[in-house]
Amino acid sequence: MTVIGRAAATVVALGILLIPAAVTAGTDLPPELGAGWWEVSAGAANVRVDHFGEDTVIGLAHSGDRVEVVDTWTSPLGARWAKVMVVRTGVSGWVLWSLLAHRDPSSEP
Repeated sequence: MTVIGRAAATVVALGILLIPAAVTAGTDLPPELGAGWWEVSAGAANVRVDHFGEDTVIGLAHSGDRVEVVDTWTSPLGARWAKVMVVRTGVSGWVLWSLLAHRDPSSEP
C-alpha cells in the first residue's frame, strides 16, 4: 500500500469513528416528565438486550410507535443508545438514539 493509500485509509477510519459523535452532539437530551414523548422515526428499530449492535434482538418497534425512554448510554466512540419500553408491545430494551424523534404534545391538534 502506498503512503497516500495509507493516509486515505486513516482519514476514512477516523471519519467513521467521529461521525457518531458529531451527529449526536447532545442536542437531543431526554425530555422532562410530561414534556412530550418519543417515537420511532425510522421504518423500524431493533430492540436489543443491551446497547451493543451485535446483541440479541428481542423485539421490533415500527415507525410511529411511541416509546418511553427510561435510560440512555453513550459509547466511548459517541454512539448514543436509549433504553426504551415500546408502548404498543411492552417490550423493553435498547435502540439507537438516532432512530427516535421527540414529539411535543402541545403541537398535536
